[in-house]
This record gives sequence, structure tokens and C-alpha cells, in this order.
Amino acid sequence: MAAHGVGGTVGALLTGVFAEKSWNGIADGALFGNMRQLGVQGVAVVATIVYSVVGTFVILKVIALAFNLRATTKEEGVGLDVTQHGEEAYSRGEGAILVHADRS
Repeated sequence: MAAHGVGGTVGALLTGVFAEKSWNGIADGALFGNMRQLGVQGVAVVATIVYSVVGTFVILKVIALAFNLRATTKEEGVGLDVTQHGEEAYSRGEGAILVHADRS
């Protein structure tokens, strides 16, 4: 969200501010007297956010039917780098307590 969501939202809203009919052939933005275009862009941003939230929710629910979405307490305690990826983040004694997952 921080990178694409904020940048996309700002860009979409600013399109409603800076749009110029001589460039796009359709409508001017707020700076050229068409405040309605900013509203149109705002509605599009809200619709995109709603679509993304609903779509993500549905996808997660479908995935949850086949897989666990959350690591177990034991896996978190051992470390997800070990249990999920089979490697240790700190392998040279940089201060971490090194443990090995049960790989049986």
C-alpha cells in the first residue's frame, strides 16, 4: 500500500486537478475550471480501493480453504526463516540464537 497505493491514489487525484483538454481531448481538471473531474477521479479511487479490498478478501478466503495462512506458535518461536525457508538469517554468530528446525 505504501508504494503503489499512495502513489497511485495521489496520481489519480492529481489527474483530476491538472488534466487539460488540449492534451487528453476529453476534459479539463480543477485548475482549468472543471472541479467535477476531481470528483470523478475521487470516485474512481474509492472504487479501486473497494475492489482491491474485496478481491483480496475473497482470494485469502479461497487460499485458506487449502492452506494455513498463519504460522504456528512453534514455527514463530523457531524462526520463520528456518521453518519456512530452511535457512538461518544469522549464520555467523551475529548475536542471534541459532536453532535448527526438526527436518524429519
